[in-house]
Amino acid sequence: MTIPESTQWERIFQGGGYQYPEPRPPVVHFSRMLRERGLLSVLDLGCGNGRHVLHMVQQGLQVSGMDNAPTALKLTKQLLHEEGLSADLILADMRLPLPFGNNSFDAVLSTQVIHHALLATVVQTAQEIQRIVRKGGMILISVPARKAIEEDAPQHNEIEPNTFVPTSGDEQGLPHHLFTPEEFRRIFPQFEVIDLQVIDDRIIALNAQKI
Repeated sequence: MTIPESTQWERIFQGGGYQYPEPRPPVVHFSRMLRERGLLSVLDLGCGNGRHVLHMVQQGLQVSGMDNAPTALKLTKQLLHEEGLSADLILADMRLPLPFGNNSFDAVLSTQVIHHALLATVVQTAQEIQRIVRKGGMILISVPARKAIEEDAPQHNEIEPNTFVPTSGDEQGLPHHLFTPEEFRRIFPQFEVIDLQVIDDRIIALNAQKI
């Protein structure tokens, strides 16, 4: 059985889960690349506790953070407030059309988020990301590699090809669609790959530019 995603993520953040303190190195590099290219408006899709929102704001970027868990946005706001900073924070669900117009952003960042759905929904989210990024804009999107499910959720059910639902742990009941790097690249046909890497056999990271 799957659990409504927004409810489950709210429980996770209310329970103190996923309170990561530091930005991931690929995000640090991505932020620098955006600033150097003058790509300043960025959406962090599934911003969680706000560590990447904070980092990008500190780098002088114009950041919007979106999440479907109110507590996550509260944590993000608190993190920014402690540094005397602010960002546009939006409560919304990535499984629905994103609440932004066409070509709204220079870039979209999303780390370990969009795979939490059936394949058709992941593809729909990818299409929405392509819609809201301007031509010449960039994305950095990461998802787990297939090996990760074996280590992080050894007890799971496969509900469609390569979509797994853990039967225990924090993400019990949440679908996870897992890609190969080539499969993941193909769901962003409007983007030209700058870098596509697998990190520690666990994370697929796609950095690409809209053509």
